[in-house]
Amino acid sequence: MAGEFDATGALVSQSNLRPAPAEGGSGADLASSAGSEDNLGFLGNLGLKPGMRDGETRSDSAVAAGRSFSARWPVHAALLALVLAGSTSQAQTRFEVIKYSIEAELFPSTHLLSAKARIDFVPNADLTTLGFELHSYLRVDKVVDAAGKDLRFRREGLALQVDFLNPVPQGTPSSITVNYGGPLSSAEGSPVENLKLAYVGTEGSYLLYAARWFPVSNYGVNRFAATMRITVPSGETVIASGKALAPMQQTGKITYAFDYSERSFPGTVVAGRYVVQPATAVGADITLFLKAGHENYAASYGQTAARILAFYSDKFGGLPSSHLSIVEIEDGTVGGYSTPGMVALASRGFSTAVNDRLLAHEISHQWWRCMVSPASGDDAFLDEGLATYSAALYLEESSGQTAFEDTMREIQIGALSHEEAAPIAQSSRLHEFTPEYQSIVFQKGAMVFHMLRWVLGEDAFLKTLQTIARDYAWKSISTDQFQKLAEKISNQELTYFFAQWVSSTGVPQFKRTWAVYRTAKGYQVVGKVQQDIDIFRMPVEIRIFPEGRKPINERVEMVGTTADFTVNTPTRPLRVVVDPASRLLKYDDSVRISVEMARGDQLVQQQALLEAIKQYQSVLDLNKNSSIAHYRIGEIHFKLRNYNAASEEMRAALNGDLAPRWVEVWAHLTLGKIFDITGQRDRALNEYQRALQTNDNTQGALDEANRHTQKPYSEQTVQTSEKQ
Repeated sequence: MAGEFDATGALVSQSNLRPAPAEGGSGADLASSAGSEDNLGFLGNLGLKPGMRDGETRSDSAVAAGRSFSARWPVHAALLALVLAGSTSQAQTRFEVIKYSIEAELFPSTHLLSAKARIDFVPNADLTTLGFELHSYLRVDKVVDAAGKDLRFRREGLALQVDFLNPVPQGTPSSITVNYGGPLSSAEGSPVENLKLAYVGTEGSYLLYAARWFPVSNYGVNRFAATMRITVPSGETVIASGKALAPMQQTGKITYAFDYSERSFPGTVVAGRYVVQPATAVGADITLFLKAGHENYAASYGQTAARILAFYSDKFGGLPSSHLSIVEIEDGTVGGYSTPGMVALASRGFSTAVNDRLLAHEISHQWWRCMVSPASGDDAFLDEGLATYSAALYLEESSGQTAFEDTMREIQIGALSHEEAAPIAQSSRLHEFTPEYQSIVFQKGAMVFHMLRWVLGEDAFLKTLQTIARDYAWKSISTDQFQKLAEKISNQELTYFFAQWVSSTGVPQFKRTWAVYRTAKGYQVVGKVQQDIDIFRMPVEIRIFPEGRKPINERVEMVGTTADFTVNTPTRPLRVVVDPASRLLKYDDSVRISVEMARGDQLVQQQALLEAIKQYQSVLDLNKNSSIAHYRIGEIHFKLRNYNAASEEMRAALNGDLAPRWVEVWAHLTLGKIFDITGQRDRALNEYQRALQTNDNTQGALDEANRHTQKPYSEQTVQTSEKQ
């Protein structure tokens, strides 16, 4: 089973996930479409099953919108290389888009989009060239200037370059209008290989800003206002950002209009046949747009969204918008996506148990991106890292300290999986939707906020976030600006903190030595904490466990590689623990094993199976009794039909530490399948009985054992299931 991105964008280690059953599979619709006539004059010219952590029932988690996508689904490839000429890239930074005025018509039966976009912009210098990104499958038919004169344009991959005959003077507002259209039926042409970000179809349509379904300048950085007129077949509903005007009915179709006057990222449109369910929250109204048959999710998701909005309003400041739409989209895309006033969740994101981590992550983007956004790609952690940590803060409030600590451990493991790839301050070098980007921007970014909370203290930390939301509302913020704000509010100098955690790579691994002395009033612990990073400077918590008494915490200011501590205890000290609450991003033996497992899971996800085996072997070098490492190696051998090696690894898993507990039932179940395949039915039945005796139905293990007790497992079973 491949690794997956969780609600914060984290690549969850398979050591924490339930196994995917060996049977079954699904794929996104990759159908192509034919041309069709349209009234805008363009188209006539055209010639995995998600895993779950042990003991949980969870649906999709997140990776985020704008630059954030919430998805707990496998991302099977790196970003498609953006083929942009140097001149186009420079042209994007030499002007600023102020507003888009878009007219578009969707033709679901043929998967076609036809659109016209007026782009109002202001040059930052005299320029003769404009550079944009536009979905590769959308063909540009015509570009005209403000006077209606034709302009020359060029396409290369995603790049659209428009040339003026005469320079547009610096600071002079101007505009162009682009007519374009084409098929949006699959992931072909997407900015991200194998990831469908725009789709037009009868089961529902979605045009996500990240798909570049309209000409986009300086993606995720250039804030803009927008008006949209979207025409769809009669009976469909359109949801987008902004004030909705009265729909205009025509023969066989209907046009919806929206006006968003603030400069943000109102570039997402969703359309389809929906059941509309209202909900209420303090200071805001919530509307849920759900597919037929999912109406029963409206109450629980509406109530949870209301609680999340109330929590964020209290912690960060007033609601960015008085209205929030929660919209269901089909499963062929990301798990969740945010745009001003709207959160889109894939169907798999809806479940009887509300996926509050996914929902909290996405709703937080109403503050962190929609209202306040990063000033550049290198500041992206101020969006995704803060959204990831905001969701963790909500879980701390709603589910308690244990849930919060479990979440932060997941985030820590994700952060360490590729921590060496680049400093946070150089994250623009990384491609979105890759494990490296998720690790650095989402997870390590969240850990930066977690550590800053420890350094500043609770009050100063929350006041910093509130001040950002107030002072930078509807604007962008840089890392330097954020640092200066935090310094002013906390009255601390924080250059060391940002130099270490944002501008640099490297993570400490602490060692401690200590001795105990008797005193007149009890005992005294004298010790030393060491780590190898020369520029390290952080407060480090030391926890002493005296016999029969409550633990004693001591905050030690550590500068450099060594710090001393002295703690008096009333009774004999039993243990000394460094950073017991995991306030710092660090390695220890347990974390290192989890990180190595996560790296192996990513290799499986990428179908690099032999490399994954080597990676899991490195886990066994650290812990030869790791049942999960043996199990994962056995899974790979089973998939490769190396049944002898698979059975040996499953036996080793059963003789190991049996962590997590589900390894036992699934190892027996897999052994049963191996014996069925190799014609040893009696031995297979024995393994299925042992699986049943565990009474562990993790991801339907007992149901599958009962099924194969009645009917032998075969490779044909897998092939038939995969075809379905």
